Amino acid sequence: MEKNDFTRFRGMLGFAMRAGKVLIGTDRVISALPDRGEKAVRLVLIANDASEATKKKLTFKCEFYGKEIIVAPLSGEELGKLLGKLYVPAVVAITDDRFADELKKSI
Repeated sequence: MEKNDFTRFRGMLGFAMRAGKVLIGTDRVISALPDRGEKAVRLVLIANDASEATKKKLTFKCEFYGKEIIVAPLSGEELGKLLGKLYVPAVVAITDDRFADELKKSI
């Protein structure tokens, strides 16, 4: 990933967070996957250092519900800092089509 793309990715993720279009945490994301409404999951991002069990579980669930999943170019710690959290999230979901499209383009 080029520096400009990485900067764009970080910026778009930050904008999505401020707009309230991000769900954080494995359990929260999994419970939102079946939703088809306005708050439906459009894209799932997994931290690049998430456990294999988490990656496998989320991949299975996303395939079942037809959701796109991408390994983020960030560790859980970097993801948490970027989102303004004190904890280390392994998984986040984007609930807006435009933010999801822009994040995919920047990866």
